[in-house]
Amino acid sequence: MQPKQVYGLGGAGKAYFVLAQAPASGAIIVVADEDELPWWRDNLSALGRFFSDTVVCPFPAADKFARLYSLAVISVAPRAIILASPESLASKTLSPESLQRQTIRFEAGRSCHLQEITGALARNGYAREEFVEEEGHFSRRGEILDIWAVGQPSPWRIVFNYDTVESIRRFDVTTQRSEEFTAAATVLPADEIAETTLYGYLPPETPLFVDVDTSLVPDLHLYNSLTAHTPLEHGNDAFDAGFRPFVRWVGNFPLFLDEYRKFSGRGFTTVIFCANRGEQERLEDLFAENRWHGNIPEMVIGTLQDGFFSETEKRAFFAAQEILYRRRPVHFPQSKTGRRLEGLWEISSGDYVVHDKYGIGRYRGLKRIMRQEQEAEYLAVEYKGGDKLYVPLDDFRIVKKYVGLEGKRPRLYSLDTAGWEKAKKRAKESAEKLAKELLVLYAARQKTPGWQYPQQTLWEKELADSFSYTETEDQRHAIEEVMSDLEQPRPMERLVCGDVGFGKTEVAVRAAFKVAVNARQVAVLVPTTVLAEQHFQTFSNRLSPFPVRVAMLSRFQSKLEQKKVVTDMVAGNVDIVIGTHRLLQKDISFKDLGLLIVDEEHRFGVKQKEKIKSLKKNVDILMLSATPIPRTLSFAMARLRDLSVIETPPLGRLPIETHLGPYDEKVVKKIIEAELSRGGQVFYVHNRVETIFARAQYLMSLVSGIRWGVVHGQMSGHEIEKTMWKFSHREIDVLIATTIIESGLDIPSVNTMVIEDAENFGLAQLYQLRGRIGREKQKAYCYLFYTAKGITDEAEARLTALQEFSELGSGFRLALRDLEIRGAGNILGAEQHGFVREIGFDLYSRLIDDAARKIKGAASAPEEEPVTADFLLPAYIPDTYIEPEDVRIVFYRRLAVASGEDEIAVVRDELSDRFGALPEPVCNLLEIASLRSLARSAGVRRMDEGESYVSIFFAASVEFKPEAIACLAREYSGQMEFMRGEAAGIRFNKSALGLPLFDFLKGFLSNFSKNVAG
Repeated sequence: MQPKQVYGLGGAGKAYFVLAQAPASGAIIVVADEDELPWWRDNLSALGRFFSDTVVCPFPAADKFARLYSLAVISVAPRAIILASPESLASKTLSPESLQRQTIRFEAGRSCHLQEITGALARNGYAREEFVEEEGHFSRRGEILDIWAVGQPSPWRIVFNYDTVESIRRFDVTTQRSEEFTAAATVLPADEIAETTLYGYLPPETPLFVDVDTSLVPDLHLYNSLTAHTPLEHGNDAFDAGFRPFVRWVGNFPLFLDEYRKFSGRGFTTVIFCANRGEQERLEDLFAENRWHGNIPEMVIGTLQDGFFSETEKRAFFAAQEILYRRRPVHFPQSKTGRRLEGLWEISSGDYVVHDKYGIGRYRGLKRIMRQEQEAEYLAVEYKGGDKLYVPLDDFRIVKKYVGLEGKRPRLYSLDTAGWEKAKKRAKESAEKLAKELLVLYAARQKTPGWQYPQQTLWEKELADSFSYTETEDQRHAIEEVMSDLEQPRPMERLVCGDVGFGKTEVAVRAAFKVAVNARQVAVLVPTTVLAEQHFQTFSNRLSPFPVRVAMLSRFQSKLEQKKVVTDMVAGNVDIVIGTHRLLQKDISFKDLGLLIVDEEHRFGVKQKEKIKSLKKNVDILMLSATPIPRTLSFAMARLRDLSVIETPPLGRLPIETHLGPYDEKVVKKIIEAELSRGGQVFYVHNRVETIFARAQYLMSLVSGIRWGVVHGQMSGHEIEKTMWKFSHREIDVLIATTIIESGLDIPSVNTMVIEDAENFGLAQLYQLRGRIGREKQKAYCYLFYTAKGITDEAEARLTALQEFSELGSGFRLALRDLEIRGAGNILGAEQHGFVREIGFDLYSRLIDDAARKIKGAASAPEEEPVTADFLLPAYIPDTYIEPEDVRIVFYRRLAVASGEDEIAVVRDELSDRFGALPEPVCNLLEIASLRSLARSAGVRRMDEGESYVSIFFAASVEFKPEAIACLAREYSGQMEFMRGEAAGIRFNKSALGLPLFDFLKGFLSNFSKNVAG
């Protein structure tokens, strides 16, 4: 079949044209730019419902896994529509024979040699890791094989019984827990051998549809090589066949109804494609509001970018986004990925820890200790003078990671505890003072009358439904809390904390819209001109379908432009103004300011924020901060102010791969060329204004042909705006910048960052910079280069921490690893820094929490005494069962704090699920944890096993009534005796129990709780 040119055909109609013209064997659509593949995929997938057995297969040059998966689909699909670029069509890949030979199939009950399978996976391109977190990874733990196969939405856990597949289940990479069972799993190879091209999988007559402007490619060498130099047949006859686009309705529903009435009256089959159920409900409401009594068109869920109709086929397809919105940026769904959340207490040997009783020491690793027949692991903590403390499992919960202030090392305490007790006393007095001050301010604000906004309107619902991403649970909760605040008859003052790129801006957009549509004004204060421009674009795009006027005020603008905005603000002709410190100047006033939003809240001083608050006493205030806030601070501060925390990464976000090394110009050259070769852009951070242009010239000589730009803080607003516009519109390949790019920028095509002299940056600043990339489906890379001779041990440790914690949402854990908690300083106040340093952040947060409870008249959080248990048997997690020490610690801690049998059962199931059959020491560990839980309920504080006896000692608060003692004596006659001493106790003769020791003790403790302690 002769190649057909479809470039220039109107909108989504050309997707229908290809589906209608392609034969039963399928077709190839060639695009000039792979950024267009999602457009074709969405429209073909939506319209494919009208063509049976049609499968859409993207074949991108930049995504090996996607290509391999598409090859497998093409091999079995009755009719495949393949989306490719000339580069991907020309690229070499596996032959069909190799693909089939290297594909591994698992079936429950089928025999296969596990050792051979792991070898085959490695040969087929899969990377062996401790835990599976990404596509193309596998891990083996005993008889358990975890693998994230190419093209799969989530990984599989395959359990073997010797060399037989016992079960296959999906599992969640976030929790590492198994989910639903499946009967079989097919694992495609993860690497390509250059054997053939895509044409090796297709019939010779497979047609090409070419979607490229040939006038821009005069030599057509790539296209001609693919089409055997056959001239392109132009497909403009598509319009002759009756496919025509609609005139845009840009949110004018009555105009749409007029058009729809014409088609409905002429017997056309009509369909509206809605992106989600919310759009469908909104359209149904609009038909009702406009009193439409005729037939309502069929509505289906699918992404059609624009509508069209066919006179020949009597069909009209409408896109809901054209009916509802003026314009909306298109975002494409991403594959699900995640990260391992092993815990927030990740430590390495040498890190500082805080023991509630003994204070700050240095963790020296886990140590296995044998006492008589008892074997267990202990935390080894070193104190002043080299003294060692070995912390048993019982006390794991009272040892916390030390978090202080960046660059400030804590002092070690001695085991005599005197100095530690004095430090705690001083910190407690400080916490009580702070809590009292904050509560006074909070109470005063609660009494101030405010503006009460109505509950959600149809417009607000429409805005929410138009959000192109799936809200995370945390983000949805934050939005609900902010909306609830605005609906109360008091001024809002809420802080929303969330990691870089976790969706705080959308929270602000929803709040601003609620205020603006109720005829009040909104001020959005941001720290930089670059961020002001970014937010102006975001707010304008999101709110464009609605009658809301958005303006920007910054040094980007001329004096005349600024004057007009200021005049419009006073006259009420601006609903939302986004500005920098310019909003704080004396000439600024509003007609009716209702809401102040402060982004990057930690970068403004108290005086600056109070200045704009003073414009109107009852203004609602929403503050946003990218500072990662630890959970302990969240709980404490929630009692003192309104706080929302967004901890969950957006669905589909990929971790950023981070590399660390000395500066090497050859490596830099390869990095830039690699990113440009996949159609991306690069941030190059050079934080010295005086040499930044020289660095740009150097890079241009290093990588020939690159288009570069420079931005730094001393440039004029106009220069910055012009350069950033060019960069965001892809007219610049490499942007050489200072840290001016640190805040808020969101350019999806930039997925490589190079940072020079990384040793001179703070960890928090590096983390913020790195957050500028990795916003879309592309894998992102951050390269930290340091001066080989000038790096200190401390700087190297800091950079290694950033490299290690590349997972999404790791900002909090980064703060822990580097003893860096800039959030605490800004939220608690500078005067609290010393106390945070002296006793650690976690304990100081708890002291604030206790103080807040006390002031409010609530009881302090009870301090539960640990139950110690010494039994003559091994009870630990062998490193042959779980090798990573940090993961063993997490499970030890979970067992130490487990509050009941249900929680212990969850840990037992997870261990078995993730690591296989439980070895004897782990079984003993779980049994002892169950005993501890029962003992706690019975008021027991210690259990000791000897050669002939096992003893139980009770807390002083347990009362033994005479009748209860008599009942116990009768029931356990010959087995037990009472002991007197500092604590009441009972001793059992092991030879007279009649049951296994653990079973007997469980029965006794349950009986005791019901009949004595209760």
